[in-house]
Amino acid sequence: MSDRLLSSVLRPLAARTLAAVRRLERVRSERVLAVALVALLAAALVPMVAISAYDHSYADDWHYSVNVHLALAAGGGAASALSAAVAEVIDAFFTWQGTYSAIFLMALQPGVFSEELYGAGAVGIMATLIAATAYAASVLVRDVLGAGRAVWVSVTAGVLLLETQLMPSPVEGIWWYNSAIYYTFYHALLLVMMGLAVRMLRGGSRRGAYTPGGTAVRAVALAALAAVVAGGNFVTALVAALALAGAWLCAALGPQGATRRHLLIVPALVAFALGFTASVAAPGNAARQATQFAGDGLGVLSTLLRSGFAAGEYLVLWTNGLLVLMLALVLPPLVRAAARSSLSFRLPGAGIVAAFALFAASFTPTFFSMGTVGPGRVQNIRYDLFVTLVVICATWVGGWWVRRREAAAAPPGAHTAPAAAPSSDVSHACAPAPRCALTVALLVVLAFGVGALALDERHADDLVAVSAARSLASGEAAAYDAQIRDRIALIEESDAAEVEVPFITTAPKVLFMGDIRDNMANYINFRLAQWYGKDSIIGYHAAL
Repeated sequence: MSDRLLSSVLRPLAARTLAAVRRLERVRSERVLAVALVALLAAALVPMVAISAYDHSYADDWHYSVNVHLALAAGGGAASALSAAVAEVIDAFFTWQGTYSAIFLMALQPGVFSEELYGAGAVGIMATLIAATAYAASVLVRDVLGAGRAVWVSVTAGVLLLETQLMPSPVEGIWWYNSAIYYTFYHALLLVMMGLAVRMLRGGSRRGAYTPGGTAVRAVALAALAAVVAGGNFVTALVAALALAGAWLCAALGPQGATRRHLLIVPALVAFALGFTASVAAPGNAARQATQFAGDGLGVLSTLLRSGFAAGEYLVLWTNGLLVLMLALVLPPLVRAAARSSLSFRLPGAGIVAAFALFAASFTPTFFSMGTVGPGRVQNIRYDLFVTLVVICATWVGGWWVRRREAAAAPPGAHTAPAAAPSSDVSHACAPAPRCALTVALLVVLAFGVGALALDERHADDLVAVSAARSLASGEAAAYDAQIRDRIALIEESDAAEVEVPFITTAPKVLFMGDIRDNMANYINFRLAQWYGKDSIIGYHAAL
């Protein structure tokens, strides 16, 4: 009898002690991972921010903002600058493209106030991408999965490391303002829009349910954001249209359809539809297609086929060792959070198919209009979308796997609906004891991999932060900056209406987008000359 009594006391105590140890180990592992990834992200951002001080405007920066610059140079204030920006939107709408909100932001690039401020645009793009990713990750990780702060921080830092360091074209993604504001910035807006839509459909955030007034304010904010995104690049706009409509449809047909929360995002859908229709129907689009891409576009069927094949191609190309390592680091805590959540994670195959279709859809605008995947700036946001979808799908599959194990471990005939806490079998399966040691080991492998890439001359520029750091350390960035400043001084100090300037001979990978030409038969030289009030500015080879 005493043995039974002792056993009845000791077994629960031992179980509670073991559970407490496991929770402590889980928390410690998650914190170690969060601290390590944030430290790595911060170290990567330091040279990226530092090199922005040497950034300079080029080509389309002058093209879309020259009238704003001239209005300010003539002594006009904020009103004249905004008026010139609106005039640029109207002119582009009828002559070049209908992306109204993007053109407005292009016209207000920092260089219109001073070339010294141009690099602030790159810093602003980085800050926007970081904030938007953190917000979207908070909705997914903390609101939907119910995970803690450390997991949220780890996922945010991990995604940002992949997106910022493996960017297909870093100069177009961050440092060339005209491109970065048109693509990377709008990708960030897409993340915020979808995060806000998810919270609206859930009726609140982890802090609690929204009040009627709070709901109304957020509905208006979502509609305004949708109108802005609709006036941006067509790739992001199409992805946003499909994602927003898909979220509305799932909410309307799902178990929570009776709550009618899906009606809250109808104003955003209407605002988006109106804005996107206006952008696509702009007369300037036809003019641009006829002059720049005449005969290049594909038909509907060819576009769909090529988009699907391209999606498969880049799924393979972008699934590299760093992506796998990052998934190995952030997926275990995400799966543990999924195990503790009440979500069912049903039909992971349907989620993967939908994600692939959404990824493939991002290729259709460029194939339809240009017949190709498009330039590096378009690939940047496709890569960002790819990383986001991979993390979501991997979490979904992990959650489905957890639920399968729970169902297998349940007694025959028992109710197998998701529980608030996982069974001990699932806990063992997705959270083995040496979590912290495994996390540290993976971080060491990641550090060695990054270090090897940085030391290998063949791949030293593959990582954006390493490329920026090398340009700073070698003096390449400073030399590029000095040549641009000398050119500006030569133009401003010359009284001649026609000026010749030497070509730029130093080209840091993350800063150099291109140079002017040796003739005036192009818009780049024309806009630069107009910017400085000259009749002609052409380049020449100083060494010849």
